[in-house]
Amino acid sequence: MHNNKPLIKVIGPGLLFAGSAVGVSHLVQSTRAGAMYGMALVVFIVAAFVTKYPSFLFAPRYSAITGRSVLASYRQQGRFAMGFYGVSTIISMFIGAAANLLVTSGLLMAVFDLQQSVVPLAAVISGIGMALLVAGHYHWLDRLMRVLMAFLTIATIAATVMAWPMINWQVSGVWLPAEYNMATILFLAALVGWMPTPSDVSVWQSQWTVAKIRDTGYRPNTREANLDFHIGYVSTLLLAFCFVILGTAVMHGSGNGFEGSPAKFAAQVIGLYEQALGKWSGSVVGIAAVSVMFSTLLAILDGYPRGFANFLLLLHGQEEGVQEDHTSERTRHRYYWCTMLVMVLGALLILALFEGQFKSFVDFGATAAFLGAPLFALLNHRAMQGEDIPIHLRPRGFLYQWSIVGILALTLFALLYIYFAFLH
Repeated sequence: MHNNKPLIKVIGPGLLFAGSAVGVSHLVQSTRAGAMYGMALVVFIVAAFVTKYPSFLFAPRYSAITGRSVLASYRQQGRFAMGFYGVSTIISMFIGAAANLLVTSGLLMAVFDLQQSVVPLAAVISGIGMALLVAGHYHWLDRLMRVLMAFLTIATIAATVMAWPMINWQVSGVWLPAEYNMATILFLAALVGWMPTPSDVSVWQSQWTVAKIRDTGYRPNTREANLDFHIGYVSTLLLAFCFVILGTAVMHGSGNGFEGSPAKFAAQVIGLYEQALGKWSGSVVGIAAVSVMFSTLLAILDGYPRGFANFLLLLHGQEEGVQEDHTSERTRHRYYWCTMLVMVLGALLILALFEGQFKSFVDFGATAAFLGAPLFALLNHRAMQGEDIPIHLRPRGFLYQWSIVGILALTLFALLYIYFAFLH
């Protein structure tokens, strides 16, 4: 029992990462990838996981070593790093929250046959999520995410096993796209941008690690922090494959196009599952999907405000850390709740204006994340080479080279996208 106690204390930020990742990127983008291209885009999903791996690994490792958020390193790296994070967060938090609320609302409408508009339902969902965070802060977020992720993983794997025999491999078994036209290139950027999740979520991981240490009083060593991270990261890769397989099995080659509204899109996905797997599967898939999106919403409601609150503290010479005085804690909480409220109100306003442009809206947010990924990879790489990291704990050898190659690859992908999308 004694040997398991540290493991129980350290597991958490990795599952929160999985909860934040397995949302629109998986349920919408991965399913669309399977539906439109069969298994042909799996190699690009793997490439996204491989190239972003060091960036996502380094942020929580930095916090496990230093007891500080990786944003502290961004501040040390200069005004550009802080400015980039601030602007990126302001842009992405409204889009991320709105996209999540759009999909979650659509799923609830489809599962429970609700006939009301998206915005009031999204407001109620936001209110429930905020109430849970008010009641429990990180403590409840950590525990609730474990339950939701366990349910989601079991339900999705079960559905995937049942769908696997239905794949027509002669039609869907090609492992690369037949042609790279503009539509394919644009979709690839959107797919990779939010796969496994936007790169700024690495900052959330870092801050969840700090919060976990403060919550448990236990600071994980590098090995334990790596274990927690890999549990979350491998889970997101497994579930990405599952959703591609589900999309391929029940939608690829069916001749059905995607609906533009979130409610119709959700009903379409659930309806196709029912056609392929049986009527009983609709409620299982629907409830699993709702749990996915709500877990992502909780992570978004906590992650963006937590990051931006610490960003504002750093601008005033303070920061969130393992040890925090009451004045800094009160200030951080005030920034946290104000940011959350502004984010939710902004997301609801976006929904009111762009409700009918579901797919375009999701693709825009994912593409913005795709273009920002190289900079986050560079900042996190530099964080682990900073003076506050002991020399023997800095990445060396293969991992160091992997990080450099990942930065270069993400930069090349972004430049190629800019060329084909804007200059070609």
